[in-house]
Amino acid sequence: MSARVLSMRSFVALMGPARRHIHHQSDSSGIQLSETANSRYMDERRNTAHANEFVPIEVFNEQVERLNLKELNGGNLYLKKDQESGIATITISNPSSANAITGSMMVELSDMVAELEKWRKGKALILYGDPEGKHFCAGADLKTAQALSNPQAGVMMCLYMQNILSRLQRLPLISAAAVSGNAIGGGAEITTACDFRLMTPSSKIQFIHTKMGLSPGWGGGTRLVNLIGPQKALRLMAGAEVVNAEDAVRLNLVDDVIPGGDILKQATTWLDKYISEPVEVVQSIKTVVTAASQLPQDQALSKEKDVFGGLWRGPANNAALAKSLSKK
Repeated sequence: MSARVLSMRSFVALMGPARRHIHHQSDSSGIQLSETANSRYMDERRNTAHANEFVPIEVFNEQVERLNLKELNGGNLYLKKDQESGIATITISNPSSANAITGSMMVELSDMVAELEKWRKGKALILYGDPEGKHFCAGADLKTAQALSNPQAGVMMCLYMQNILSRLQRLPLISAAAVSGNAIGGGAEITTACDFRLMTPSSKIQFIHTKMGLSPGWGGGTRLVNLIGPQKALRLMAGAEVVNAEDAVRLNLVDDVIPGGDILKQATTWLDKYISEPVEVVQSIKTVVTAASQLPQDQALSKEKDVFGGLWRGPANNAALAKSLSKK
């Protein structure tokens, strides 16, 4: 895959000693930097960031990063697609580490999103944590974080996850994060990439990044501001506040509190009223909402017109018209 040029703000060095050596592209020129030069390069970027300016443009090679992350294995994600209901599920499973995300799990998530992008029968997606892990997701796996032993390695992982979660957010499927247990750090960020967030009564969400000497990097900070506004988002992130289900609803961080027990069944029941129409209608509504939230107004209006035109006098529209006329 060819390199894609992305612009980004500063980042903070990840903690801990290196577990293994990972090779990464170095700067926008593609020239490999020595350790000394690389350190100086990163110092310059941090100084620029502290001046509240944009940092230099990065070169991000997704295929290279994919190979690097795949080496940091452990845990799994499981995708199931129900062709009849149109509901897909992704299970985050790393029970020994509170369902934390390893490098190989990041690659798996990318592959699953790519598969769902092509699923024409899909209406909805539910993300949830393996019950054996007792939590939704504890964020990035600590061993993976230790292996990414310099700022550049950390930011490449950051860009990889930003890309995955942005694609997940733009899926034509209506998505829901079903939180049982805790969603912490990167786990909290993952929930913000879904259209809906559901919590069991005893669940907690925490943007714990500051306690780790970090800021959100997977796009969760930006999405949180869009969800609840800058002032509330600042409180949650700067204070690393633990948010229970009741407070999360009050903050508009989550949409509803669902009973515990079989969380997948509860989430499916909750979603039913939003996905009862034919698949082309459900996907069209999600497409219109995505365009309105991410495109300038004129482009969003153009997309809405195109989507409307694709449905007008189509099978679903004709069936609805015939049903309505038969009642007269």
